[in-house]
Amino acid sequence: MTKRDYRRESLKSFKPYVVGKPIEEVRRELGLEGRIAKLASNENPLGVSPKALKAIRDNADQVCFYPDDNHYYFKKCVADQYEVGMDQVYVASGSVEVIEVIGATFLEPGDEVLTSQSTFAMYALGAKKAGATFIPVPMKDRYYYDLDAMVAAITPHTKVIFLANPNNPTGTWFDGRQFDAFMDKVPEGVLVIYDSAYCDFFTCPDKPDPMKHLRAGRDIMLLHTFSKTYGLAGLRIGFALGPAMVISHLNLGRVPFNASVLAQVAAIAALDDHDFVTRTLSFTKQELAFIIEGLAGLDVIIPPTQTNFILIDTRKDGQWLFLELQKRGIIVRPMGGYGFPNAVRVNVGLREDNERFVAAMQDLLAV
Repeated sequence: MTKRDYRRESLKSFKPYVVGKPIEEVRRELGLEGRIAKLASNENPLGVSPKALKAIRDNADQVCFYPDDNHYYFKKCVADQYEVGMDQVYVASGSVEVIEVIGATFLEPGDEVLTSQSTFAMYALGAKKAGATFIPVPMKDRYYYDLDAMVAAITPHTKVIFLANPNNPTGTWFDGRQFDAFMDKVPEGVLVIYDSAYCDFFTCPDKPDPMKHLRAGRDIMLLHTFSKTYGLAGLRIGFALGPAMVISHLNLGRVPFNASVLAQVAAIAALDDHDFVTRTLSFTKQELAFIIEGLAGLDVIIPPTQTNFILIDTRKDGQWLFLELQKRGIIVRPMGGYGFPNAVRVNVGLREDNERFVAAMQDLLAV
């Protein structure tokens, strides 16, 4: 008897997102002991914002209650900081949830979703899961968004454009002048999603200002996460800012109680922890420089970065490099699925982890 396949047609060839290897999984599979350096998922090696951690502890006895599904205090905190109305704030279980809900709410077969090649995989997965047509535009000079080519790829069927700035996994970026010129050419009726997951690490003087376009009445949505700078990856909390009508519609696809009690209070506290953010940014800059300097004598290409990670393009197979580093208790991210078969992506860790990584790379890539 043949069993029925209950999946939607768009999911029959769908392959889900592959997450970074957890520490305990590597320890179990390889029988490793001692410290394992996880440098694969762009987490904050300094840990959790102390103010957020205090808020978590102070509110731990509240987890017997359902969270505020309207996210009132968190929304107000975000709205005040960005000077927008509370009806322009969407609270999510991490910015990845926003991408998922965009697909579930706005996309259907026949719609086109436009983005760059070699960018965050969830853009493609969210589009394909919804049955929309995904159109990746080739990168410029191998590692950079080609905004001009993206404009040229817009058709009457284009509904959503995803931009990651700075980009994951290359670490590269486009500046304010380039972004403004891009927005001038995007027609009305196209929703631009500006993913700012790594915006806190942006140090270039001409930083794009997506809020300027939102205030001008454009259909643009800004995504933000607390997983990187604030160290709240395990709590899953983020938000989106956009036109009130778009945010209202986005809520149609939201799962109730999508942000937990502890996630909301931790995020509110984290937004006020300026000392932790300053320390994180300073530490990241210092350790990125240490790693890049340590790899300087090797036959590798490291694109410029405005994030807490680097892409390392080598002459070796990236999957082989990933497995060899794992044997040494170092977890990185292979980049074959992003169009870089010889590359790995590595975020900064504590100095001892970075020293181990540099030494291992010098050994594995020695000529």
